[in-house]
Amino acid sequence: MPDPYRSLASFIEERARSHTRAVLMDVQAELGTITASGLKLDGFAHEIKDYLVAEYLTLPATFGTDSAGDTLATPAPLRALQPGDRVLVVPVNGGQDHVVIARVKHA
Repeated sequence: MPDPYRSLASFIEERARSHTRAVLMDVQAELGTITASGLKLDGFAHEIKDYLVAEYLTLPATFGTDSAGDTLATPAPLRALQPGDRVLVVPVNGGQDHVVIARVKHA
């Protein structure tokens, strides 16, 4: 006789998986460029003056990862976003808000 709890768990897992797929199909990140006065998306004609930035991208330029007794090599300090930086942007709230989630560069 099959385990009814296993069947229920499998049903719930599949429903969650299909819902997650449906939600993520609507999320499309875009490339853009930081300008002196805002954000310019590659696929949108107008500059966006009011946008959001992931918190770790707003750390001061002097932020580093060195600590007392650290014997491993540490990455260079983070750099604040500057005009000309290419960024990855996720539109949220039906495209009403835009969140810069990463700085990007050619490899």
